[in-house]
Amino acid sequence: MTWRGFRGTELAFWAIWLGALWFMAILVAPGLFKWLPRPEAGLVAGRLFYMLALYSLFTSAALLVLSNFVNGLHAGTKVNVLMAVVLGVCVLELAWLHPHMNELREGMSTLQGDDLVEMRSRFGNIHALSTVLYSIKMIGALVWGLSRYGVNQAGEA
Repeated sequence: MTWRGFRGTELAFWAIWLGALWFMAILVAPGLFKWLPRPEAGLVAGRLFYMLALYSLFTSAALLVLSNFVNGLHAGTKVNVLMAVVLGVCVLELAWLHPHMNELREGMSTLQGDDLVEMRSRFGNIHALSTVLYSIKMIGALVWGLSRYGVNQAGEA
């Protein structure tokens, strides 16, 4: 396969992944909480975010490989570091964040009173962290692609 073919595959992977990340954050998650009862919306959103984290892990790893496939570190160090950070966020989400949030969600279903309030507070803190990590992933993926496909700060082509 020629360099042009790899570049086209890389661009398609990036565009589909970026679209999925932003679509989930802007339309799907808010829509779930608007139209479903809160517990069901949280359960569905959690599963969708988990599936998207798996997809993000695969895609970010594939993009890191594809962007460096021809002539060594063809993508450049800054772009590689950015995608490595995004890949690290995906690993953190899958290895710790999603399992921990599921434990808290399950624990809240059996608690009442002050224990429930305390567990909701812990869940809220972890949810805030998940929002920050997801934002890093979304913005990192966007900046990676813009850097990779010729959008320069100086406006050069």
